[in-house]
Amino acid sequence: MRRKIIAAALIVGIQPVLVGLALAGPASADCPANTFCLYETHDYQGGEYRYAPTTTCTNLGSGITNDANAMRNYRDHQVKMWDLPGCGGSLTYTAQAFSYDSDFGNNGFSNKASSLKRI
Repeated sequence: MRRKIIAAALIVGIQPVLVGLALAGPASADCPANTFCLYETHDYQGGEYRYAPTTTCTNLGSGITNDANAMRNYRDHQVKMWDLPGCGGSLTYTAQAFSYDSDFGNNGFSNKASSLKRI
């Protein structure tokens, strides 16, 4: 009986920790639903730039062009970024639907994004 009580206490004690970790993840951050967000610094720090990409190329503009280091894609489609304005250049990054990346440094795209569009 004592082992059952200890096992039940451990299970109850672990669940709140797991719930707390889930709430602290990117899904609970500032980027609103159905939005694509870029951040100046890894781990979603610095300025946040919000987009609603269409199939037409969007140049990022001042402040974030060649300065993005993290992203959240809370849209139901992929968003592709290019290293040059006008969705040009050979270096690209594709964000999957409903995905996030806290650091572009691990894929060679830090400070590269200049334009984007829905694909």
